[in-house]
Amino acid sequence: ELPRASPWDPLCSPLGQAAFGALEPQQSITAVLGKDVVLPCTYQAPEHGTVLQVTWLKRMDDGQGVELAVLHQEHGAYVQEPYTGRVLWQAQGSLNNGSILLKNAVQADEGVYECHLITFPLGSFESSLTLKVLVPPLPTLNLGPPLEEGQGRTLAASCTAEGNPIPTVTWETAVPGTAKSQESSHQRSASITSEFYVVPGRSMHGKPLTCVVSHPGLQHQKRITHLLNVTYLSDASVLGHEAEEDWAEGREGAFLKCLGDGNPPPRYNWTRLDDPLPRGVKVKGDTLLFQRPLSPEDGGVYICHVANSFASKEARATVSITGSQAKQVDVVSVSMIGAGLISLVLLGLLVLVVVLMTCYHKRKTKRITEKYEEELTLTRENSIRRLHSSHSTDTRNQTEENLLLRSESRQGSLRADSLCRESLRGDSLCRDSRQGSFRADSLRETSLCSVLGEEVEGRSYSTLSTVREIETQTELPPLPPPTLVQECQTEKEKADEEEEEEEERDGENNIKQAMTHFVQENGTLRAKPTTNGIYINGRGHLV
Repeated sequence: ELPRASPWDPLCSPLGQAAFGALEPQQSITAVLGKDVVLPCTYQAPEHGTVLQVTWLKRMDDGQGVELAVLHQEHGAYVQEPYTGRVLWQAQGSLNNGSILLKNAVQADEGVYECHLITFPLGSFESSLTLKVLVPPLPTLNLGPPLEEGQGRTLAASCTAEGNPIPTVTWETAVPGTAKSQESSHQRSASITSEFYVVPGRSMHGKPLTCVVSHPGLQHQKRITHLLNVTYLSDASVLGHEAEEDWAEGREGAFLKCLGDGNPPPRYNWTRLDDPLPRGVKVKGDTLLFQRPLSPEDGGVYICHVANSFASKEARATVSITGSQAKQVDVVSVSMIGAGLISLVLLGLLVLVVVLMTCYHKRKTKRITEKYEEELTLTRENSIRRLHSSHSTDTRNQTEENLLLRSESRQGSLRADSLCRESLRGDSLCRDSRQGSFRADSLRETSLCSVLGEEVEGRSYSTLSTVREIETQTELPPLPPPTLVQECQTEKEKADEEEEEEEERDGENNIKQAMTHFVQENGTLRAKPTTNGIYINGRGHLV
């Protein structure tokens, strides 16, 4: 038997290792339950040194060593019965690496292991290590009693985790609450239980509550999530009867909707106070449908009943059926149509009145124009007739009469000149006094019309006709002496023709000048207002 080297032998020290060779020191190794772990034993052999055998022992709690396996250079590996199939030689060949592989570690594998080497020529060496098996937790989540709205502080859920070493348990949730933990130890492990308390409310229903477990044997944290289930029933209300104008007789598609939320989902029931539900009304879930036009019999107090396993509530709605909506619409439509017809009639009457007035003024203007032309024609015929009658008398009477007319013409010319001087507009209304004529505009006194006497055969002419007739009578050329009548007869006829042409031109000019003193309004000639206007006949015609 070769001498055994103590672990405290100088050969095991780093200094001895450099000189003679030694085992690599090991302190503690951690294994995870159910996983494989390597128990290392490596020898740094000196030159010309050889490892002959490697023996693995497990030191029990009472101090006694139990052999696991023996590795021999010539005979190979030998594993004791309890560890057959679980202990393998990691590196085949040289015994300088005497590490073994322990498969599927269990909690019973925890303890102190020793590696013994027999070398030549240095003897035997040994080293020890501590194996610790980690037991990862398997957390569980347990629910508390049913949560109901209105309860006090109640256990929502508890989370338990057991392992080696003891796990850590925390909670993740948006729900307000408090956590309380409790630990307990076992022979080879420890457990922890954490409880989470809440005050139940409907706002918590469906919210997640997560238990988070942390442990060295876990690569990642383990999470268990639970959705809170809170039993509740909200207050009931009725929708659809707020607007009274919508509940008119004859309206179609009316409905009442019952609003109520709860867990578990509530059931709905409709009734009518003191009366059964009307005919033609259907209950569909939370809605009461009126499948026909509304009638006065549909009024009343409707009650919506909402209930679940937690509680039951009800809501009421008073429905009043107003007058016929169709009749109101008809009245409004008839009113609008009537107003439209009246507007059209009034518009038509207005257009008709405008057309009639326009036609009336046109006809009136035409009659005035025709009458004016007729009077002008009559005036000219009168002038010609008088002129011929004056020529038919004897020569002496003609001569005297012409002389008298000439003198009167001259006197009239003098009076006309004096009137023209006094007139504010004489320069435009008067003609040369030597010609013995003047225009109708230059007359400013009614006495001139009476002197000239223009009422022939009981007819009364306009101011312009009278002036034109006076001009015709007063503008006759003087006759030659009685002894020269025969000689000048031909010259007089020529002069008469020239005078007639001149009279026609003067008449047209007189008409144009006279029209400047009038204005046409809606087919009617009216005198222009002026400070120089005078009345020249009894009818009050203003020039």
